Amino acid sequence: MKEFQEEAVENLLKNLSKAKREVREGGLQSVVLSSPTGSGKTIITAALIEAILEGTDEISFEKDAVFLWFSDQPELNEQSRKKVFDATDRLRGNDLVVVDSSFDEEVFEGGKLYFINSQKLGKDKLLTTKGDNRSYTIWETINNTSQQLGDKFYLIIDEAHRGMNQSAREELFSRTIIQKLILGDNDLGISPVSMVLGLSATPNRFLRLMEGVQHTSVQRITRVVQIDPEDVRSSGLLKDKIILYHPDSEYPTDWTLLSSAVKKWENIKSEWEIYTESQGIDSINPAMIIQVEDRSDTHITKTDLELVIKTLESEIGPIDDEELAHCFEEDIDIPVGAKTIRKIEASKIQDDTKVKFVFFKMSLTTGWDCPRAEVMMSFRTAKDHTLIAQLVGRMVRTPLARRIEGQELLNSVSLYLPYYDSEGLEEVINFLKSDSDSVPPTEVEKGNNQAVYYRRKNSDYLFRQLNQLPTYHLEKTRKVSNIRRLIKLSRLLTSFHDIDEEALDNSKDLIIDTIHSFKKELASKNLSFNKKVNEAKEITINPVVVEQGIWMRIPGEPIRVTLTSENIEELFVRCGKRLGEGLHLDYWKKYYNQSNPEKPKLELFLTLQEKEVFDTLEKACGERIDTLFRTHKDDIRKLKTSEIEKYNQIREQARVPEAISFISPTQIMVNLDITNPKIGSYEKHLYVDEEDKFLTVLGSDWERETIQAEIEKDQTVGWLRNYDRKSWSLCVPYENQGKSTAMYPDFLVIRQQDGEFIVDILEPHRDDLEDNWKKAIGLAKFSEKHWTSFGRIELIRRQGNSLKRLDINNDVVREKILEVTSNAHLTTIFNIMAI
Repeated sequence: MKEFQEEAVENLLKNLSKAKREVREGGLQSVVLSSPTGSGKTIITAALIEAILEGTDEISFEKDAVFLWFSDQPELNEQSRKKVFDATDRLRGNDLVVVDSSFDEEVFEGGKLYFINSQKLGKDKLLTTKGDNRSYTIWETINNTSQQLGDKFYLIIDEAHRGMNQSAREELFSRTIIQKLILGDNDLGISPVSMVLGLSATPNRFLRLMEGVQHTSVQRITRVVQIDPEDVRSSGLLKDKIILYHPDSEYPTDWTLLSSAVKKWENIKSEWEIYTESQGIDSINPAMIIQVEDRSDTHITKTDLELVIKTLESEIGPIDDEELAHCFEEDIDIPVGAKTIRKIEASKIQDDTKVKFVFFKMSLTTGWDCPRAEVMMSFRTAKDHTLIAQLVGRMVRTPLARRIEGQELLNSVSLYLPYYDSEGLEEVINFLKSDSDSVPPTEVEKGNNQAVYYRRKNSDYLFRQLNQLPTYHLEKTRKVSNIRRLIKLSRLLTSFHDIDEEALDNSKDLIIDTIHSFKKELASKNLSFNKKVNEAKEITINPVVVEQGIWMRIPGEPIRVTLTSENIEELFVRCGKRLGEGLHLDYWKKYYNQSNPEKPKLELFLTLQEKEVFDTLEKACGERIDTLFRTHKDDIRKLKTSEIEKYNQIREQARVPEAISFISPTQIMVNLDITNPKIGSYEKHLYVDEEDKFLTVLGSDWERETIQAEIEKDQTVGWLRNYDRKSWSLCVPYENQGKSTAMYPDFLVIRQQDGEFIVDILEPHRDDLEDNWKKAIGLAKFSEKHWTSFGRIELIRRQGNSLKRLDINNDVVREKILEVTSNAHLTTIFNIMAI
């Protein structure tokens, strides 16, 4: 799972633990997972179910728990069932039951997940009436299970797709059915289900469902676990941006825009081929989505399909019939001139990689989920902005479920709208930005001024130099214990990349031996420890939890646990969750006791109840991580970029920011208004357009003076405009209000000196910003750690008619900067030491 998904599971468990205590005291509870579209709510829920069945620090294992997943439509049930099956090892095929008309049981069987939808619960449905050999209605089964299990019966209400393909009448019916379960119904003989888990794109959506419930005698406390949409985007599950193209002087007609769209698709296809081949992974086979108008009296669509295909072929050459497909309501293959557009179900597009061009009329269809759809062209009119936005909302998922390192083009979706004027375009943009129910949180940019710059030819040696630079990634990333980071790092070095065949075994030994040493010390000094292990029939456990390697006492009374084999096994499983990476099993195997196999399991649990063991483990594992990175940095640097990124992610998961490897982008994309009078063309840039030019707008006259002075030097061989907040930009951390904050120095300059290439950081720096001096300290700390990777690291100011430079990579200057306490103090140093 992604880090934000793991965090969501932990927060759900904490809230469920509180809710379950209330249910046991007779209350009614609901916990809502507010999970934006594209965030993997099914994966999160599957992990939550696993945790409940196996037990955690927050919730003791419930092997007999029952889960009833409620949604609107059979298609959604099947889709969710398949995703759960793919996401979990704990629940297998016979544990995932779709309730059909033949289902007839007094209670649901424990340890299983059942799926049901509102369409099966109407009065005329077989499930809801006795007779024809039916002993129990589904209402009776639900009520019996709820009464028998109490807080161990979980009603999961999936609100995430609600209303997308429903009429108002259908949606009202679904609401009514759900409220019978939430409120109870005397006529049906059912009491309110005590424990409800809601899945919704926004919390308000679930609360709207509960509308009217709190005005009755049935009172239910609702707790909300909300996933930050920015966490979803930064995780790499979603494309970074949606780029919108619409008519202007350059694109005067729909057919010209279609030509432009298919060129973009072919460009993206080519970039994917280059990337997947370079990384040794399967092809992505990007698709283009073409949305056409409704039918006319005589034709299946008002859009000229024959002209569409001819336009496509005029740009990319002949297209085979198998590469064309449609998802119209008409269930037939459609002849178009000499071509045939075959019918395909929306849910099958992703896996049918022969399909390159898909024709739609309306937008989202149940089952539509196609991450390989990269470009969309719509012939529909401006009034359909809602439909268009919903369709695009299903295209922004990344094909590899991660951001593509060093890429901007492959981290974007392109949308072409020939029938949209500026006003209509704004409606689409506003909808894409505001409708979190159906559109994931993705940046939206207008594409008509989009400039794409590619690596300068014959300059690979300069990009190799850039790729040796340290940088930081400060987007919100879930921090991970050093124990888990060390095992992940060691596994990469040993099992995946054959860099260090002993790293994994040595790291496991370090962790296991450290724990065992603590165990021996406890056994020698703490008589109660030995008694608990060897004599006690029951032990008292203080409530503690371990998160990110940090031991914490949590609220709650100590609990007494009878030391049965089953309970010891549960405690042992909890050890596995605290340590991660299967280390509890490794410990048990190494210190297995043939005469008493359960003894090392109990010893491990009791040892891991102690705070000191985790403090020592975190320190020892952190030191081993630093050693392994330092020892193998050259071998890691030789790997493919997608593999280097795996090591970077381990660095990013540290609680204190750690440097990662800079990955120079394959291309950069810049929103550039060519009518801006400040636009300039600059020589020697490392990224250029098809005419070998680099156009950009610099923020001030002295920024232009700074870089122009470098360009004119003979020893300067290249430079890079280090744009703010690009995924690839070189980042320097600095402390501001107790948090690590990102700064992006303006320029990286490569110069040749004595046969070597040297990279300089140049930062033309305003002196009127409040955090100016804090950024200077950040640069100084960066220099202190990484001074060998750079030549100059300069803060630059204009004083009078000249530029003054303060080289922080100079030891004397750096020491002074590290002592700075204010902007005035920094100015004093500038006046004394700047050149």
